[in-house]
Amino acid sequence: MKIATCAYHPQWQSDWDSLAARLDAWVAEAAAQGAELLVFPEYAGVEAALIGAPADRHPTDWVAALCAVFDRWTALHTTLARRHGVHILAGSLPRRIAGQCTNAAAFCAPSGAVAIQDKMILTPYERTEMQLGPGQTLQLLETTLGRVGILICYDSEFPLLARALVAAGADLILVPSCTEAAAGQTRVRQSCRARAIEGQCLIVQAPLVGSVPDCGIIDVNTGRAGIFCPPDLGLPDDGIIAEGGTDIPGWVIAEVDTAPIAAVRKVGQVGNFSHWPEQDHRLERVTTVALG
Repeated sequence: MKIATCAYHPQWQSDWDSLAARLDAWVAEAAAQGAELLVFPEYAGVEAALIGAPADRHPTDWVAALCAVFDRWTALHTTLARRHGVHILAGSLPRRIAGQCTNAAAFCAPSGAVAIQDKMILTPYERTEMQLGPGQTLQLLETTLGRVGILICYDSEFPLLARALVAAGADLILVPSCTEAAAGQTRVRQSCRARAIEGQCLIVQAPLVGSVPDCGIIDVNTGRAGIFCPPDLGLPDDGIIAEGGTDIPGWVIAEVDTAPIAAVRKVGQVGNFSHWPEQDHRLERVTTVALG
């Protein structure tokens, strides 16, 4: 399949039609190059509330405004997926569910089907300033392109979440991300590469980039898009299938065959996926040895 993952810079728009036209142009550009799966970043959906004259709000007021447009944002991407015949992971934004607001990303298929994945583990800022709540359920999406899992940014830093997805049969894991500092981007990027090694699977990262004036929740963003695999037989020695430049908006597009990646689980130089359970009985007790 051909995958397009982007570094995306949200911008204030004069009205909703202007925003819709911008996103249509982005999707059309990737589709014209043969992309079948398009991945937008975490909090790219904040652009759904960047309408009219720029004016900042308290983080919880941004959350309320974004929850109010979540359905419209999802419907827009459902329309774009159908129009261009592609699968789209829309940029995440808050949604209200079960009495709380979560950080959620909608996966839109060209058939019109939609699945929504909530972020499972929240950052300190999301907990204290935005007052978001965590998701409860990981989903494995059965698509015509394969079985897809989604880990939103910080989720990628927790190995057991990725392990649950690959153990359930995920062919690839999408990681939309949003980080304001180089250290944060390093954590997510390196976590993506570690998850590719541990699960011997394909990982696709899409970061938010650039500054957004008068929007404190995404005021500064840094990152670079990347598509990662385990460094093993028949695959890139550095585990990087494709990557973009740091803080350069645009698509990174690559043709990816998941079969060779899945094959290394059986015939690779190492067996991280199959050997994973060998950790279990060794975790029950840690022996402290006093050396004086």
